[in-house]
Amino acid sequence: MKIESDILNRINNIQWFVNCGKSIEYDVHLNISYIDSWKKAEKHYKKLSWENFTLDANNDLAAFLRNKYSREYSNWNSIAAEGRSFINNELVPKLNVVKEQNELDQDFIGNVSWDILGAIMEHTYKNCKNRPTFFLELLRIYEGGNFPCGWEGGKPPKGNLVVF
Repeated sequence: MKIESDILNRINNIQWFVNCGKSIEYDVHLNISYIDSWKKAEKHYKKLSWENFTLDANNDLAAFLRNKYSREYSNWNSIAAEGRSFINNELVPKLNVVKEQNELDQDFIGNVSWDILGAIMEHTYKNCKNRPTFFLELLRIYEGGNFPCGWEGGKPPKGNLVVF
């Protein structure tokens, strides 16, 4: 099992953060609430609750695969390593520019990298029926030029994804 080029091309073609602060209609299965500044975004992505929320989403995928698709799951570590390499080589340099321009901290890069790795993992396991797809939902937000940066309220379908 290997990461397909189509997901990597999707990521490489993103115009990062060009619509931050603008409300855009997305074809996602999440409720969205918008914020209007990098400072507000930083407050959200630095919350432990957001870190835990995305960690739970990653763990949901891993547990699903381990329980229902153990053969495919055996490739998890090699796929994750390949994804991290792509992110470090292709994405982090772009994120560093945004980080510097907006006086953000290193957590910004970690958050976006984590989200994109999650999307890569979910896409790679696309043949596993009924798998969780939270990070692919976030990828649509990134592709639209916004920044998904937090969660308010209960677990989906309750609550809202916070988007800058």
